[in-house]
Amino acid sequence: MRTFLAVLLIALSTLAQAQAHHDPLNAREVEAMRESAQEPKKRVDLILGFARERVMAIERLRTAAKSGPNDTATIASLLTDLATLIDELDDNLSMYNGHSEDLRRPLSRVLDAEAEFQKKLSELGESATPMQKRRFAAALEDASDSLKTSSESARAMLADQIQKKGEAKGKDKGDHDDAKASRSGKGQPQSADPTGMGGIGRTPEEPSNEPRF
Repeated sequence: MRTFLAVLLIALSTLAQAQAHHDPLNAREVEAMRESAQEPKKRVDLILGFARERVMAIERLRTAAKSGPNDTATIASLLTDLATLIDELDDNLSMYNGHSEDLRRPLSRVLDAEAEFQKKLSELGESATPMQKRRFAAALEDASDSLKTSSESARAMLADQIQKKGEAKGKDKGDHDDAKASRSGKGQPQSADPTGMGGIGRTPEEPSNEPRF
């Protein structure tokens, strides 16, 4: 009897660990992620695309003319995968933002997509029967919370990036104007001076190697 209980506990522990380490990506998606490891913007778009596929799968099940016996369980699984993907997206954005990547366009796409996803989840909750809600309520709440947290983070990152890029452009312009004002020198050809003030010609502006943004 004790041996049976020990085997049962081991089996249950193994199952729990497998569920805890469930990978929401299939083999094709894993390979795509691996190939985009050095391309931040492509990686962000990939994760966003994988999340959209889960949302569309949920939407197809929600609007199906006839429900299958396992549809509710499938929806719960898809919601769990969606939450994991959104959390992964948020982690990647935070990492790339810390590396000073220009994420203004990707962040805008993320915010638009997550607003769309949140709307679909709201429709799912509104159209579900009481029994369906009981079965996937926890997964739905987790996915909604992940979307809310990610959107708040992305919105803050975008505002910070816009502010920093704007300040950088303003600083570059000020430095450029100061440098231009100091590059007047003797021995340069003088231009016509209708005011009689002895205007001095300026050297041509040197090309700048600084990025625009």
